[in-house]
Amino acid sequence: TDIRDNVIGFLCSIKISVPQVRHIRDRKLKHCEARQFVKCLCLEVVKLKFFKALPIIAWPLGAAVGMGIHEIVEEIFESFPGILYLKMMNLETVFHQAILFRRENVFNIIYQFEGAEHYLLSLPDASGNNCFHAAGRLVPQQKSNLRARTAGAAMQVQKEVQWFKEVERLMQPADREKRNIEGKTPAMVFTETHEELVKEAEKWMKDTAKSYTIVASLVLTVVFVSAIVIPGGNNSDNGLPRFYIEKAYDVFVISDALALFSSTSCVLIFLSILTSRYAENDFLYGLPNRMIGGLLTLFISIVSMMIASSIAIYLVFGDKTAWTLILAAGLACLPVTFFASLQFSLLFDMIKSTYFPGLFRRRTDLILY
Repeated sequence: TDIRDNVIGFLCSIKISVPQVRHIRDRKLKHCEARQFVKCLCLEVVKLKFFKALPIIAWPLGAAVGMGIHEIVEEIFESFPGILYLKMMNLETVFHQAILFRRENVFNIIYQFEGAEHYLLSLPDASGNNCFHAAGRLVPQQKSNLRARTAGAAMQVQKEVQWFKEVERLMQPADREKRNIEGKTPAMVFTETHEELVKEAEKWMKDTAKSYTIVASLVLTVVFVSAIVIPGGNNSDNGLPRFYIEKAYDVFVISDALALFSSTSCVLIFLSILTSRYAENDFLYGLPNRMIGGLLTLFISIVSMMIASSIAIYLVFGDKTAWTLILAAGLACLPVTFFASLQFSLLFDMIKSTYFPGLFRRRTDLILY
């Protein structure tokens, strides 16, 4: 009891003294109260007959789907299982709209309908489009939302391909090639509506690769010259480097070699990006993997070059004084830190989008019927 009271007192003191913690607590409390309020409303509306309850529930359901508030959608489904098959505007179901507007939180509710997901996704709308067609469409509203939420046209295409592949995985084989009223399959709809975005992604990827190729080429030139023109020159008696007996010289050789090989690899990786075919599926794994590999090797080459340069300054001008090495190393950290701070966000976003757990997974153990 004493331990519990101490913990409660400690948490209360944090809540009072740290405004951010109090703000998070208030938001979480509002969230819980809003969900409880929705649950109470559903319990009252469910007492009505279905044809009377339907107009009351349909508008909040559509608004919650459009804004991606999956808690409200889940509460409505739990109270009104039959509303799952409700046809909204243009005879679209809830999952049609969730896919069309890329609301992954609402779409993930489908994993809670065990055994019924194939049927739900195959239901056609007024134009004969099933949910696979909706995954292939890119409406203007979704395009603007995509640009606001995802940095870089290449990652925008990647996210769209992820959506398309996930819905395809859940569809029955016969429904994957179904044609709508216009005679178009989902793949045809995807190619047609994403043509402009794919061109933007290709331009973004090429421009980025060209910029990094220039930087990597400069690093390659510097470290190649350093490998030939070694610090201090050679001993006239035996032709060996003057500082080859120094331990620091071993560090110079290793770091210069690492910079040389990593910068060469970096140039080759970015050249492979420039010569890619830029198909839609290439943006899912192929191109992001190359961009991640290129950025990592470029970072390694810059760090190795700075280490080699610092050691060279220490050997030639330092006169074996520690403060010279410390000063050179400290100054070398500046460009490395500057590069990392500017490019880390792009690298992290690409790694997260490519390797981290995807958008699509069951978020709760609650089973809906």
